[in-house]
Formats: sequence, C-alpha cells, structure tokens
Amino acid sequence: MIDVFDFEITIQNLVLMGAFSEGIDLCAANSKLAGSRCNWQRFPGLTYKLKNPKATFLLFRNGKFVCTGVKTKPKGEKAIITFLEQLKAENIVSNNCTFEWCVKNLVASVDLSGATISLEQFTTEFDALYEPDKFPAAIHKTDQSPATFLVFLTGKLICSGVADEETLKQTVKKFYDQLVEKKAIEKTLTTTTN
Repeated sequence: MIDVFDFEITIQNLVLMGAFSEGIDLCAANSKLAGSRCNWQRFPGLTYKLKNPKATFLLFRNGKFVCTGVKTKPKGEKAIITFLEQLKAENIVSNNCTFEWCVKNLVASVDLSGATISLEQFTTEFDALYEPDKFPAAIHKTDQSPATFLVFLTGKLICSGVADEETLKQTVKKFYDQLVEKKAIEKTLTTTTN
C-alpha cells in the first residue's frame, strides 16, 4: 500500500510483458503442462495458471508472454523464473533459455477515505461514460496520461494504464486535485490529529 496525501493507493495487479529467448511449441506445452488451456480457433496462445506464486500466463509461439495476477515486481519476476523452470523441466525450451520482461500496466485501487463523489457532477465536469443501469461506476480516460479511472459514488477509484508507481502517484494526485477543483467530491476529507 502506498500512502499519498489524504487517500490510499493499493496496487491490485501488475501486467507484465516479456519474451523467452526461444520460440515455444504450444502443442507440446499444452500436453505437458497440467492445467494449461488453449482454443486455437479463438485465441492464438496458451493460457497457464501458475500455482506458486499465483500468476496467469498467456504464452505465444514466438516466446512472448503476458503475466497477470501478481502485485509486486519481485513476485512477478519470481513467477516468470518459476514458469521458465517448468518449461525447462518439461523440455519445452532448452536449459539455455532466458527471458526479458517489463511492467506494462499497474491496476490500483484508490480509497478517498471519508469522501463520496457526485457522479452526476463528475460526468458534467469530466468527459466520462456513465450508464448506472449497466455499471455502477463512471469511466474516465485522462487527457494528460494513458490512465483510465473507474469512479465510484463511494469515493473509491480504480486506476489503470500506467506502468510505474511514481507515475501512478502523480496521476492519482492530479486527478484528485481535479475532483476537488471541479467540486465532484461531496464530502470533504477529514484528518484527525493525535
């Protein structure tokens, strides 16, 4: 959890992208990796859920992969190493196979503790999609960054689209300031002193 100003940001999921240094025989991988799934007519990759650490991989023939379900970079790297060890143990790749990876996206929840958001005011002041009969949050794509926010009446936000924690903090702070400036926050945050 990252403490920022009068709200908390909690990273819920990292999306990692990377590539093994070798191509993958997906048919062999599907037959040797227990629990793997594929449907070649609908999707050109293989899905595999790693149990420890918990992570889900999408694996492609060219060796590229997407990994989701981890909350920290060290856990992400551990998941990739564990998956590569399994691929080596099953002779799907050689013992010389390596990998490279990066964080592509962070998904974080933001709690504006003690505040509620007027979604009507929010959608008036911001370019947002809000269809309460279909989904309980307004969706807002920021102009200044690749971030997208889900904005809930309860003062909860979901932010996705940024790739590092510092950018995440700055993006959330800027968005929070805009909410205050445009009077979309109905209840002012209160701070207690000890």
